[in-house]
Amino acid sequence: MASRTRQFGLGGVLFLLGFLGAAALLQERLLERELPGRREALEALVARRAAAVRDLGRATRALEDELARVRNEAAADSGELRSLIAEVDRLSAVGGLEALRGPGLVLTVSDSRHAPVTREEARDFRIQDVDLQALLNAVWRAGAEAVAVNGRRVVATTAVRQAGDRILVNYAPVASPYRLVVIGDAPSLARRVARSEAARRFQVWGEVYGLGFDLRTGTDLHVPALGPPPNLDYASPERR
Repeated sequence: MASRTRQFGLGGVLFLLGFLGAAALLQERLLERELPGRREALEALVARRAAAVRDLGRATRALEDELARVRNEAAADSGELRSLIAEVDRLSAVGGLEALRGPGLVLTVSDSRHAPVTREEARDFRIQDVDLQALLNAVWRAGAEAVAVNGRRVVATTAVRQAGDRILVNYAPVASPYRLVVIGDAPSLARRVARSEAARRFQVWGEVYGLGFDLRTGTDLHVPALGPPPNLDYASPERR
């Protein structure tokens, strides 16, 4: 009796395994048949969303133009309002709310092409967040008026942080090569950045680890706007 019970149990297990295998195969076949239709639906959804974004962009630009027209008309008869508008424009540029174009320099740093010998020294062959922070501090001290890293505007509230193997700028990932576009007096910027401690360190790291470092000046560089300002939280005393 015990032998028959074991045989029955083994047969039941084999039957269950066969049933599950057949069900999984059938489900996979059904998914394969539905895949083309899902892909077409996804592509259509992406196209609709992209069109909606373009429409919103056009509407935003039209509203900005209308706002500028109304503002200029209102300021035509008021010197005080014109001064206020000029101050707002200046602060918007400093705060990164407006795109800027002009002369400056492009500073590009990149990970090494050499493979590390040991796992422990892998980080030495890659650009780290502290390296970008040092370079950003150097260009600000050199007189930068506006800076962007891989198209991400850098302002007073910008965070440059390491997240695993990636570097985040304004909480968005950027990758090597890291391209710093700096608006300002190009000759002065290039001279002062080249003499900075950060540049000297990169020269050593380039020789030892193979990190890339390239500095070039430009006459018509573009730094994008930051976008909507971040929501800032302020600490306050606890009330008891």
